[in-house]
Amino acid sequence: MDLIVIAGAPGAGKSTVSHALARSLGSPYLEFSVLRQPHLDPEWSNASPAEHEMAWESLQFIVRNYIKYGYRNVVVTDLREERERQVAEVFGDLDYRIVTLVIADEAELRRRVGARVDGFVNVEAAVAWNAAVRARPRLQRETKIEVDGCSEAEVLEAVRRAV
Repeated sequence: MDLIVIAGAPGAGKSTVSHALARSLGSPYLEFSVLRQPHLDPEWSNASPAEHEMAWESLQFIVRNYIKYGYRNVVVTDLREERERQVAEVFGDLDYRIVTLVIADEAELRRRVGARVDGFVNVEAAVAWNAAVRARPRLQRETKIEVDGCSEAEVLEAVRRAV
């Protein structure tokens, strides 16, 4: 596999499982928001479509550069839903999979996001995002995994089976 995209709403466990997956595979791990941080202020109040596009282009270069130098199973996470839908178009020539983590129990998602002290802390936006992801049709090469009540090890095992 060239590329593994771990997707889902904030609070679904993307970063946690992505770190564990990359570590277990000995693969590079790229969190999209990290590519945006250097040019954004601490509150991200200067976020814009232009800077988001610049970071998206940077991500594409970085993924392809890793693959050029022989890396496989490059793990990418923290993409917005519209970027997840572009993966097939942008990386269609690669062997990739999208694994989307979803939470069926809205109360559990509310607890997870509500307990955060940093990162994405907008509970209502996270709940709406998760509901939209659950309702939409599966993307090309995508597997959706419900993670309610699962341990990190159980989610990691389900993701490994999906890829």
